[in-house]
Amino acid sequence: MKNIMITFLLLLLTLFEVSGQTAVTDLNGFRIGQYRETATNEFGKPIQKDKYEDGFEYEVFIIKPDTSLYMVFEYSAAHIDVIWSIQISGNNTTADIGFKGLKLGLDKKEVERVLGNPDKKEDIGEYGEKWSYDKTNYTAEISKSGKLSSIKITDNYSSNTPDVSKLPKFDNIVKLLSSKNNADIVSILAPGIEIYYIDQTMFFGKSLKSEVETDYSKIFQTIREISKGLNKINTSDENAYEENMRMALGQNIKHVIKIKTGHTIKEIVFEYINGQYLIWEINAQ
Repeated sequence: MKNIMITFLLLLLTLFEVSGQTAVTDLNGFRIGQYRETATNEFGKPIQKDKYEDGFEYEVFIIKPDTSLYMVFEYSAAHIDVIWSIQISGNNTTADIGFKGLKLGLDKKEVERVLGNPDKKEDIGEYGEKWSYDKTNYTAEISKSGKLSSIKITDNYSSNTPDVSKLPKFDNIVKLLSSKNNADIVSILAPGIEIYYIDQTMFFGKSLKSEVETDYSKIFQTIREISKGLNKINTSDENAYEENMRMALGQNIKHVIKIKTGHTIKEIVFEYINGQYLIWEINAQ
């Protein structure tokens, strides 16, 4: 079925500690793992797109009409419809890009103060330098004039080993899914979540920032609707409730909550992503 913040600040910049590594999953409102079409729905047609020799593809979108800000999204050959990396570049000094409080155009000394000393500096010709950091999934570019000109985050952490001790308790799941705050709900959802309900497949169609602000895809409205009464499920009743693991060739192990009787939701499927269990699918009738 798959082809593959609690504050607003946490939506824009989400950090997870994964085996001693710090992964940034959000940039300028988008999250790694969202579907490819979210960028087009948000910005319109890309001004450029192409494919690399290894099968990866990329698309470039203009964010500001004066071209002072643009974004590049890459998609891996294995999952060509899912965002694999996000890069924002330009010389716009006012845009909040949602990355550690930095803005493009800042002096490199301020970038170094926030990010620390880079572990590697690479000469990238006319574009200046690329700064890389060990145990992270982000890089920064510094222009020849010594200003921050680009930030890029990459999905380098999809193979982390699940920690079953981090499985959320059912009561906490119910509390989040029933929240009136969209940011609360999104905190437990995978970026590529799919909801199967009334012969429809629903997923986020725009950036998470837009979805939280407008509920563009009606994900939050639907979740609140189908989650009513979840708090009445007796998790001690084996005839009504069950938890197990789902294994499929070529896929990560999923954790499945089955609600056998008495509710619209039949399954809530979790996947371990960047150090936490997030809802991958909700199957409802």
